[in-house]
Amino acid sequence: MQALPQAGHKHLSADAALMLLAVLPDHIRDAYLNHAKQIDYSIEMVLEMALADFLDPDSLTFTDCNPQIGLPENQD
Repeated sequence: MQALPQAGHKHLSADAALMLLAVLPDHIRDAYLNHAKQIDYSIEMVLEMALADFLDPDSLTFTDCNPQIGLPENQD
């Protein structure tokens, strides 16, 4: 197998997520997109967490992560 170039990114980019979705079977792609919409997470985050869970069952879950994406900032 050919070695992949190092990207140096810490998270999946939107472009990479779209490329990954493009090669998935329709029913799997639709499931990921529907799940992302249901939990109001970006598709990049959903794919990244799914891959992390596959590689390490003790990795962050959607419940553990609970990112503060899209929430209004506290206004004092």
